[in-house]
Amino acid sequence: MHSKAERREARVKKMWLRAVLLAATAVAGGAALGRSAANKAVKTRVTQAVDIAKATAIEDLSRETTSVVRQRVQATAVSLLWKTAIVSALFALHGSGDLTARGFQLLVVVITLGFAVRDIIMMAPHVWRGYVYVRGHDWKPATALKEFIARIVFDRAYEKALEATSEPGASHAIALSSYTKEAVSAEIAHAVSDIARTSSIRIIRMRAAVGAAVIVTVSAAYSAFITFALLHA
Repeated sequence: MHSKAERREARVKKMWLRAVLLAATAVAGGAALGRSAANKAVKTRVTQAVDIAKATAIEDLSRETTSVVRQRVQATAVSLLWKTAIVSALFALHGSGDLTARGFQLLVVVITLGFAVRDIIMMAPHVWRGYVYVRGHDWKPATALKEFIARIVFDRAYEKALEATSEPGASHAIALSSYTKEAVSAEIAHAVSDIARTSSIRIIRMRAAVGAAVIVTVSAAYSAFITFALLHA
């Protein structure tokens, strides 16, 4: 038989054990609720960041495409202007009698071929890399271009997102959630690269068409000038 003191002591121990278990349950439940709230907060911020990053990516892609096309048009125009200036100088020498018609025609042909070889040599590495890249995408240029742009956009978006998630407020929220800043940054970057992949052809097509039309027009004017000079030498 247990004494009253022993029974009282046993009841006290059970009460303390019950209190500890209730406290542990409350703490665990509070932590779970806190983490759930943090997860929702991070998810909301990720969604907002994705929307902003998508708009920024489209603007950047549009701006960079326009810049690249403009640079190519300008480079082509400058190159053709130099060629036109050289041929014009030779034509002037021929007009002044310092260069025979035969000599003028021969020099123009040599210079034109020389410029053509130079252009081919300068373009060859870029053409080769493009050939290898397209071949690696089952000879689908559009797919290769989309993947190329998506990869660049992903790298940039991931870097920016990683910087943003390292800021004190965002870093604290992520620390309370089940996410990591690397996972959040990757999620944002994947979403941005997907929108870039689907929009790249639409953005590039019009600008590339305009640039190509300008280059074709300028090249046609140069060819017409060379033809005129050769025929009237």
